[in-house]
Amino acid sequence: MTERMSETQARAAVAEELAREGWNTASTFTVRDGSRPSTSSLAWWHENTPENETSETQRSVAYLRAYIRIGGPRLYAGGLFLKRRRLWMDRSVISRLERDGYLVLADEGSREPYFELTPAGRMLVGNSE
Repeated sequence: MTERMSETQARAAVAEELAREGWNTASTFTVRDGSRPSTSSLAWWHENTPENETSETQRSVAYLRAYIRIGGPRLYAGGLFLKRRRLWMDRSVISRLERDGYLVLADEGSREPYFELTPAGRMLVGNSE
């Protein structure tokens, strides 16, 4: 098992991936002590996502790559595990990626459901595993 990132390292990973995609705006980054409430339900993720917004943006790809760097292949819905706390993923980004077929929610309703890449998601981030 690889060592978990610190909050500073995770913030740097997000910034690097955003810069890689040409996105020079400050990132949304929420770190908390516990699991984010209601995230075990896919309906919660999609609650406020407009139908006309696509996931195929530089920002979405950058966040997805950063989340994989931070959390590994299992992107825990309640938050990615850091050394001491949890990074709460951007709700809009994850919602659109799941809706558009790049992520799938495994173990919905369980204590620790997680998102994982679909084959299309692996292609989106340039990972052919």
